[in-house]
Amino acid sequence: MKFKSPASTSTFTITSSPDWPSISFETDVPGPHAWHWTLAWGAFKKSGVVNTTGAKWDAKAVVVNCGGTLTVRAEANKQTATISVKITGTNPGSAEVVTYLSAKQNSAGFDKIIQHETSFAHFKNKEPIRSFDNGYGMCQLTAPVPTFDQVWNWKLNVDAGLKLFDQKRTAAITYLSQSKRTYTADQLKYETVCRWNGGSYHEWDAKAGKWLRKSTILCDSKTGNIGWDMTDTGNKGKSEAQLHARDSGSYSKAPAAGAHWMYSGVCYADAVLR
Repeated sequence: MKFKSPASTSTFTITSSPDWPSISFETDVPGPHAWHWTLAWGAFKKSGVVNTTGAKWDAKAVVVNCGGTLTVRAEANKQTATISVKITGTNPGSAEVVTYLSAKQNSAGFDKIIQHETSFAHFKNKEPIRSFDNGYGMCQLTAPVPTFDQVWNWKLNVDAGLKLFDQKRTAAITYLSQSKRTYTADQLKYETVCRWNGGSYHEWDAKAGKWLRKSTILCDSKTGNIGWDMTDTGNKGKSEAQLHARDSGSYSKAPAAGAHWMYSGVCYADAVLR
């Protein structure tokens, strides 16, 4: 048994829309076929079997929303043949992403997060972006771990990101409205974006009777989310330039025990929304 199509090591490309291509398999043996398929990329994998009455099968329906290496083993008349092909992605334009977001509720500020994280790109070298800490795709989904579909379909990636963003927004509203305090739409946006990275952005100033940015956090303007707690005795009296010179050499790794710098949601919000 041999495969008549596709050619071995063929590559099929997902459009930016995204739309999945037809992937038509055909062997040179007539009669009923069993198509055993496995699609894998990184830690993600799914598989199954499809039966047809003839020697042709289109794999589009089983691979839609996913990508990677598709391996198919055809069985017919006690004969077998195996073939592998690639499924790769195409980045959408930033306008496509912004248009998609504009139709979603409570998405204000989320475009800034995507722009900051990945510049609206979902793929690198035609495969989903994956960060050193296993953040996947356009929204850098990390926890909860995204599904295979959410890793490869940028719209599903954005949907999952927005769901998490909405949870952060709900927490921000709860925080800002405590004790029946009032807040502005801009304060809600900063509080929500801050919580995407971690922690609260505002502190209540009882004397002024309003929410203010946390005054003790100084940010390293040369980074996206690193700063210093200026109540730390190791930081007091030092300028941003001095602190950067002291600490920037250790930024490539998470802060070690006793470090005087930190990852800061406040600095993240400042960088994203500036």
